[in-house]
Amino acid sequence: MKRVLITGFGPFPGVPVNISGALVKRIARDARTQLPDVTVVSAELPTEWRRGLAKARRLIGKHAPDVVIHFGVSKDATGFVIERRGVNACVSFPDGVGELPPLAHLDPDGPSRRLASLPVGAIVKRLKALGLPVAPSNDAGEYLCNAVLYQSLSLAACKHPMIAGFVHIPQLLPNEPTDRLSLERAVFGGIEIIAACVEPEPC
Repeated sequence: MKRVLITGFGPFPGVPVNISGALVKRIARDARTQLPDVTVVSAELPTEWRRGLAKARRLIGKHAPDVVIHFGVSKDATGFVIERRGVNACVSFPDGVGELPPLAHLDPDGPSRRLASLPVGAIVKRLKALGLPVAPSNDAGEYLCNAVLYQSLSLAACKHPMIAGFVHIPQLLPNEPTDRLSLERAVFGGIEIIAACVEPEPC
């Protein structure tokens, strides 16, 4: 049975309600019936430079997932944005408790960037075929979203072999069906993203 860890974030300056935390709970709940051969664990990370990264490390160590997918919000996203890489840099912007990053780089000895190991192309193709708004991205920013992505990719390379990646979603996911990404469609798409990561590739 495959083990999948999905995380969202709590609030941070400018975003008093972070929908990604609630979204991953819904995805995990529905995935238990739609993907019975997959164990999906969800968690909300504090949007803090120290505690958020520390909790993500603990979760990976505890659950030893085959796949870890982090979700977060972006003011520019209109659908799913599948990140291709994380960079070894931190923007000097306060976190949810007003603290700045302790260092300018996430890992002083690490490479300048790490490529996500999610099957980005397959995910984009799959979601487009289902009529969901989706696009790949080469810029996860330099805030906490990028930080947890880079850290997970570093752990995958050194300690915990796993598929890892990050998905940005819009800041608002309405409950009612609209032309934009609704909460229900985001849950459906999140499960499809998991499925794309755990299903064997066709010969």
